[in-house]
Amino acid sequence: MDTSRHNPGCATAQGHLCRCTECGGSQHGVQGWLDHVDYDHASRRRRRENFESKLTWTPHQPRSLQQTRVNREITTDLARLDVADWLATPPPPHTGFVDGEPYPSPAEQVTALAEEMTRGAWREIVAELDRAAPDATAVKRDLTHHGWCDLFIAMAEVIEVTRHGFDSIPGKVKDMILRSPLQADRPTVTEAVVSLIVDKAWHGLQIAAFSGVPLLDLISNDEALRALRILAVFICPAPAQHPAVRQLALKPLGEDVTKIVTDQTKARLAELFTDWRPDGAAPPSV
Repeated sequence: MDTSRHNPGCATAQGHLCRCTECGGSQHGVQGWLDHVDYDHASRRRRRENFESKLTWTPHQPRSLQQTRVNREITTDLARLDVADWLATPPPPHTGFVDGEPYPSPAEQVTALAEEMTRGAWREIVAELDRAAPDATAVKRDLTHHGWCDLFIAMAEVIEVTRHGFDSIPGKVKDMILRSPLQADRPTVTEAVVSLIVDKAWHGLQIAAFSGVPLLDLISNDEALRALRILAVFICPAPAQHPAVRQLALKPLGEDVTKIVTDQTKARLAELFTDWRPDGAAPPSV
């Protein structure tokens, strides 16, 4: 990708729409959420307060969130803030070292994946896209429709169930993307295009390998799954409109033993989204 022509606002976008045909959605929002990780505590708190101030509530008691599109978007953004705040928290010391260097932190792991599986992989994809599709611009436009978050969700799901079937992982990821409910909205993202993207992203994962951790060791623990799901949540243009991101990426993060998503945010998500409620139960009061 010619980064000099890419709209830098895409990488720090806060809106819930992506139409950047320069990056095909591969840069959408990720850097903005990673920048939040580097903010000081006061700056992160002010950003959270800004989101909180935009929520609207019912007038009666006990009050509850109004069932509006804006509330759903803000609440998923607050969940992303929770994830970024968790990444900003210094992790407990890790006893392992990689090539003599301290084991990478969760924030470093997500950053490494973002570099290799979005920016790095995208440069290689663009170089070959004209051979894989007759209209590369249309493919880039269609990929902005949740193509990348679908990719990272599929990789996390397949790695989790496959683990040691290393060689079969890319093929299963391709099949999962092609069967995605959102694939119908990406008509130019053909099987050949999906194959190209998955192969390059899988290569990016191998390169990242969290600063030299052997890939087979990497996929046998939960850190790769957590990092892929965080990347899916960050890169998704609109989690409020993408059930798979909420169910297969954000919800596992909410259930993580390290408490990545706060109890308050989880209660609000359950209030606004039926897929966050057990067995379709009535929304809890906040």
